[in-house]
Amino acid sequence: MKDATAWQRVLSIIEKSGPGTVTVVSATSGTTNNLILSAETAKNGNLKAARELSEGIRTKHIDLIDAFFEEVQTSDGRDNCVQHISNLINSLDNYLLGIHTLGELTPKSLDAVSSIGERLSSFLLAACAKASGMDAVWVDSADVMKTNSEFGNAVPDMKQIFERALIISHHINSGRYTIMGGFYGSDAQGVITTLGRGGSDYSASIIGLAVGAEAIEIWTDVSGMYTSDPRFIRHAFSIRELSFNEAAELAYFGAKVLHPATIQPAVEKNIPVYVKNTFEPDHPGTRIFSDAHSESPVRAIAFKKDITVITVISSRMLLAWGFLAKVFSIFEKHEVSVDLVTTSEVSISMTVDKKSNIDAVIKDLGEIGNVKVYQNQALISLVGKDLMSSRGIAALAFESLSAFPIRMISQGSSDINLSVVVENAQAIEAVQALHDAFFPDLETPEVV
Repeated sequence: MKDATAWQRVLSIIEKSGPGTVTVVSATSGTTNNLILSAETAKNGNLKAARELSEGIRTKHIDLIDAFFEEVQTSDGRDNCVQHISNLINSLDNYLLGIHTLGELTPKSLDAVSSIGERLSSFLLAACAKASGMDAVWVDSADVMKTNSEFGNAVPDMKQIFERALIISHHINSGRYTIMGGFYGSDAQGVITTLGRGGSDYSASIIGLAVGAEAIEIWTDVSGMYTSDPRFIRHAFSIRELSFNEAAELAYFGAKVLHPATIQPAVEKNIPVYVKNTFEPDHPGTRIFSDAHSESPVRAIAFKKDITVITVISSRMLLAWGFLAKVFSIFEKHEVSVDLVTTSEVSISMTVDKKSNIDAVIKDLGEIGNVKVYQNQALISLVGKDLMSSRGIAALAFESLSAFPIRMISQGSSDINLSVVVENAQAIEAVQALHDAFFPDLETPEVV
């Protein structure tokens, strides 16, 4: 979604999918980051610099539609696009003024600001589709994606969404191409909310469920989900099939192609999810469905850096009931989620990747035991079916990691995850060692 050429490519993919296709789009490249930066700049007292960022967003989108309309050799709809851009940028400037005046950036204000990227791109793409001769219609996601009022990480109200999705179903039945923005919605009072960064995929999955879609396609800049992150790991390759559980686990434990919540709505009605490459539309990408086949127990290796390990040591834990409940009630109190947990007779270790509220958690944990904190750690997860019942998996994994000190080990209760924690600085080297061990002699496979 970065320029007019990319928009032509996106519209070509949409048109090829056929009338009745529903398209959920993200913001243009870099726009959300600049929106957030403008809000933070205003909060920090520099309204002029914030307004310059705002003006840059205006210019970028006007230049984009001008280039598009010039390519399709028509001006029909351009004035409506310019007016839409002007209205949203004027709203942005008003938000920035309020943030600057108060010197405060609330989650509610940040949602209003950061949603503008998708509110721009979806309307403009629909107008460009019409200019290209497609029977397209824009639907404002705020009218359909109803949520609670947890700004920054809103929870969808599925009952309301199903009722309001009848708007989209009407367009589907009429053979129109429906285009709407991902990432944002609105609460019961009509106030803009967001689903969190990367939430456009999640939006698409929810809408797919609500309208009874035959398939959900996630179009991104890579050809599906890979055996590991191809930006860092040599010989990583695209996976042809994944189960819902495997894909969800990979997304949660660091694979950035999918929002961690994307799979959940699809599971309810067993809707297959395809992850495909906008720049290589003929590549099969990855199909995610319930009965995915695998010849190897290990399907992929995910990792995420900059996590924190917190260990609580207490003799009161020995043979005591309720100790773990006290520990986790502290995390609940401060709204910090835990990824991995391991226990011994007198200690419990947990990993977290949220930076906010950590100091408060550590302070409260100190009242029930001795707390040790290890920062700058990396979580590495082997994901695949039947890991616990497959012979030699753990042996090969730990033989591959013999050169690396391991802070934590956790075998997932779901039988599809084996995770370890190492130092940040050694993460890439450790993942490469695991990838070389579990995917040997695969120099340039196309897809498996």
